[in-house]
Amino acid sequence: MKNRIILALLLFILCGPARADSDAAQRLHEIRSQSFLLCANLLVYYNNMDPAGAFYPEAREAYRRNLAELERLVAMQPELGAALGDMKAAIGQLEQKPENTRTEYSLWLNPVLRAQGDLDKRVAAGYQASGEPPASLAALHQLSLDISRMLLLYESQAFSRTGIYSFEVNENSFNEIDQRIGTTHAGLAQQLPGAGRELKEVWQNYSFVRQRLNASEQQVVARSASLYLGKSVDTLDRLARNSTR
Repeated sequence: MKNRIILALLLFILCGPARADSDAAQRLHEIRSQSFLLCANLLVYYNNMDPAGAFYPEAREAYRRNLAELERLVAMQPELGAALGDMKAAIGQLEQKPENTRTEYSLWLNPVLRAQGDLDKRVAAGYQASGEPPASLAALHQLSLDISRMLLLYESQAFSRTGIYSFEVNENSFNEIDQRIGTTHAGLAQQLPGAGRELKEVWQNYSFVRQRLNASEQQVVARSASLYLGKSVDTLDRLARNSTR
C-alpha cells in the first residue's frame, strides 16, 4: 500500500510540469485564435461592400465576445497586457467613427490589424518558449490557427486597402493554407479517432465555404464564412482544451 502511494506521488510530481506546460500552451494558443476571430468579426461588421450585412448586430456582439475572452486570457499573461491595450485602443478609435455603408473603413481597421499582428508575434514567441506540446495538441492548435488565418485572409478581400500583419501573405497563400488544413486534418483523424465526430464537423464547416475562399470573382460571403469557420475554430479549441485536463 505504501509503495502504491509513493508511486502515485511520483507520477503526480512527474506529470505536474507537463500538465502546466500544456495548460500554458493552450492559453497562449487561445489568445492567438481569439485575436484572429475578433479581427475577422470586425471586418464582417465594417464590410461596406455587403450593405445587407454591414453593422449587423450579431457581428458586433461576436467581436465584443472575442475581446472579452481575450481580456480574460491576457489577465493571466500580464506581459501581453500592453499589446492587447494597443489593440483595444485601435478598436476604440474605430468604434467612434459614424456607421455609414458608403464609408471604406480600411484607414481605421489597419491599426487594429497591425496591433493584432504585434500581439500574435509576441504570443507565438511565448508559445515556443513554453516547450513542445504533445503531437495531437500541437496539431489541433495548427489546424485552428490555419483556419483562423484563412478566415481573416478571406474577410480582408472585401477591403481594398487593409493589410494582414500576423502572417506572410502572397499570391499563393490561399492554396498553401488550404493544403496545410487538409494535411493536418487528415493527420488528426488518425491521431484522435475518438474525436471523429467533431473533426468531421470541422471539415464539413470548412468545406461549406471552401469553394468560395479563393474565388475572387465572387462576392465575399462575409457572415457565412465567419459563422462556419468560426465554428470550426471553436470546436478545435474545445478539443484542445479538453485534452489538457
